[in-house]
Amino acid sequence: MFYSIMFPEKEQHLQKRRSDMPDCFRDINLDQIFAPIIGSRKGLRLEEFFYTPLSDRKIIYYRQDVMRELENDALYGLIAHFSDAINILDNRMSVIDKLLNSEYAYDNNYLTKGKMLDCADIYRKEVTALGDRLNGLNLRSQGLCRFSEYLSEYRESDFFKSFSKRVVRLREDLSKVQYCMLIKNGTIRVRKYEDQADLSKQIIEKFEKFRQGDVKDYRHKLSEEPHAEHVEAAVLKMVSLHYKDIFEDLDDFCVKYLNFRDDTILRFSREIQFYISWLECIRPLRKAGLSFNYPKLCGWAERIYNCGGFDLALALKKQSDTVTNDFELNMPERIIVVTGPNQGGKTTFARAFGQMHWLASLGLSVPGSESALQLFDNVLTHFGREEDLSALSGKLQDDLLRLRELLDKATERSVIVINEIFSSTTLSDALLLGGRMMDALAKLGAPAVVVTFLDELACHGEETVSMMSTVREDAPSQRTFKIIRKPPDGLAYAMHIAGRHGLTYEQLSGRLKR
Repeated sequence: MFYSIMFPEKEQHLQKRRSDMPDCFRDINLDQIFAPIIGSRKGLRLEEFFYTPLSDRKIIYYRQDVMRELENDALYGLIAHFSDAINILDNRMSVIDKLLNSEYAYDNNYLTKGKMLDCADIYRKEVTALGDRLNGLNLRSQGLCRFSEYLSEYRESDFFKSFSKRVVRLREDLSKVQYCMLIKNGTIRVRKYEDQADLSKQIIEKFEKFRQGDVKDYRHKLSEEPHAEHVEAAVLKMVSLHYKDIFEDLDDFCVKYLNFRDDTILRFSREIQFYISWLECIRPLRKAGLSFNYPKLCGWAERIYNCGGFDLALALKKQSDTVTNDFELNMPERIIVVTGPNQGGKTTFARAFGQMHWLASLGLSVPGSESALQLFDNVLTHFGREEDLSALSGKLQDDLLRLRELLDKATERSVIVINEIFSSTTLSDALLLGGRMMDALAKLGAPAVVVTFLDELACHGEETVSMMSTVREDAPSQRTFKIIRKPPDGLAYAMHIAGRHGLTYEQLSGRLKR
């Protein structure tokens, strides 16, 4: 039985999801990726899906299959149209619900009831049209197959059939309502139409002889939305006195079918936007030639890798000229230590490592052509912060306290990203503290990326993989932003010190040009 397009089982859907942004988001720029998506779909509560990672492979693969199928442009367009129509309708009906339940006749009137009938007709047509189209498709994903089956059963239900017939009959009856209005001295009188002459047609016929070729049409098309609702509502009330049977039928319809919207269809229309919004987000990057893939989710002892990955937050800003990088960890390798010159893409690489693991845990496609990623319990990050002068502790103490907190939370199934800590102390102290940090990470066994200026950490043990940000051989001052497997070259700390004192090639060149 279908319940949710996000979870194969109802019980999984009913589990609590978080609504607050996880701590790691700002460090690895996931907040920049998700904020535009969530902001453009306010009211759909999509943040609870983006903020809650999954640890169950079955749910993740369930979502991956749905998203793969939605990559078909025709199906995407069909589902996106239906979802948008139902979500807009649901918002309109939320307002109508309040008006029809109001104690004031000013709100609960035939104008409001007519709006409800319009919504009911749109709902009937959209459900029928989608059901017809899905029946003609060879769907593969479990989620969309189940929804299609549910929709077929719903359309054949006694409720939907009687509801649809009632809507069609009411629309036909109301289309036959004809009346005349006499407006004079601020007073409106209403009576039944009795075959009076259409004066507008007579006027057009009289002036037809003066027409000289095609002329500009100055007629203005009025909006369907009323500009003087109280007047229209009053007129409809007077009209209802002349067509009592039809309007009494409308009254009965609004009472009986006020809650005509099906909860499962509403849930589908809201939740499918999770997939639609992601495909919409990455579409320009795919057009620019960047690859995305659906990763295999690995247990603790398996191989972890990604081919052609990149920092998604940065790519969404630049789109073109995005540099891709690979990584691979084969047991006993668990820690990637990244060294190299400043501004060479080390932090970007570390962020991408954290991003793709989080995206994979949601069932989304991730940057790169192929990947296998860790099925984690938490993504833990430690990025350098500006020193808080109001605090009694210094930067080094703050780094150590936050590192201790990270290690206390971490398990062998966590994903860890540490970016350039211990930069505020001496080389000997940094090496001592860095070595102890590496011991703790090695003992833990969790996959981690450590960005550092300390080359010695890249040779810590068999669990450590050394990677370096590279420069052009013919122009060492120019970064390639490629991160490759390579032993450290011993220049990272020297470049770090030179940068602190304004003595790098770029800094010196800038001053000499003045």
